[in-house]
Amino acid sequence: MQVFYALIAILLLALLSLTVQRTTQRLDARMHVNEVVTQASGVATSIVEAVGVRPFDSKTDTTKVTAFPAVTSENQLTAAVNFGGCTSFLLCEDIDDFDGLVITRNRDGFEFTATITVSYVNPDNPALASGSNTYAKEVLVEITNPFLFVGSRSNLITVPFRRVFTYQKTTSI
Repeated sequence: MQVFYALIAILLLALLSLTVQRTTQRLDARMHVNEVVTQASGVATSIVEAVGVRPFDSKTDTTKVTAFPAVTSENQLTAAVNFGGCTSFLLCEDIDDFDGLVITRNRDGFEFTATITVSYVNPDNPALASGSNTYAKEVLVEITNPFLFVGSRSNLITVPFRRVFTYQKTTSI
């Protein structure tokens, strides 16, 4: 009978050990995903900051404008159908040139893919897209990485990062 109790004790100890191992593995996997999400946020932030130093529009670029004020109406801004066309991050001259650009960035040994989308939004409610030119443009950077997943690697997630840039229309000096 003592042998039977000893076997049951060993079995319970093995089950406890497996449960602890499984819990530790899940927590470790969650920690790794959280680290990758943190890195992805850093990548997205650096991209948005680099986009933000560019002029709002080609018609508001102070290095190219010869008459003041350069833009007196939203209709003078680049139409949304003409956004994009830039093939390299460094060649983009203003914010809307980044639309549709897909780039890769390495950070701490992880390679991230960033897809950039630019669109006009309602200046009074930036959550709403605008069907016409406005003085507000939303830059959406979507970050992906093979280590960004929930549960299993087949359930990849995308980390979105949004920022709205506005243009202050000047009517006089």
